[in-house]
Amino acid sequence: MGYSHLPSIDNPTTVISILFVLIIFLYYLLRKPKVSRRSPPEAGGAWPIVGHLPLLGGSQPVHIILGQMADKYGPIFTVRMGVYKTLVIRGAEISKERYTANDRVFANRAKAMALEVMGYNYAMFGFSNYGPYWRRLRKIATLELLSNHRVQTFSHVRELEVKSAIQDIHELWVKNNKGEVKLEMKKWFGDIALNMVLKMVVGKRFFGAEEI
Repeated sequence: MGYSHLPSIDNPTTVISILFVLIIFLYYLLRKPKVSRRSPPEAGGAWPIVGHLPLLGGSQPVHIILGQMADKYGPIFTVRMGVYKTLVIRGAEISKERYTANDRVFANRAKAMALEVMGYNYAMFGFSNYGPYWRRLRKIATLELLSNHRVQTFSHVRELEVKSAIQDIHELWVKNNKGEVKLEMKKWFGDIALNMVLKMVVGKRFFGAEEI
């Protein structure tokens, strides 16, 4: 039987490493961020390094937690997603101003290595920055994918998938000798939505009703 030796606390390297981690932790814990008069207030309770992520991961939905923060800090405030500051707004008038008068100011996306790699160097519509390329993609998406005519074109797909989903339930009912059939409705509705997308894109459906 072998024994592994833990690093001794008397080792200078271990002591220096522990002190370094403690100094970094105390720095993030005790530092006072510079607040500009023009900056919106930052929500309290942020943790070092991880920011407000632990507060947003509770049992309540995120929008409820952010709504409670808005009641306390006002309709405009910031939270920290890790080390990144994120602006949170609430209210119809503020949202209208953000998405109409000042939409170009907020159109650019934050740059990150993950978005660059997974988004094919920011070529995907959701990750690309505002500019001629993004405006062209938005025009294509608005006219070719999300227009009323295009939505009505695939109305038969939606109707067919709803009928197929109901037929799957009927088949389960017959299979159980016309007895009780239990379904997880959240998964059932999710499968319908996914089948609609797959039917429109590749012409096939992959999910049916499953009894729990």
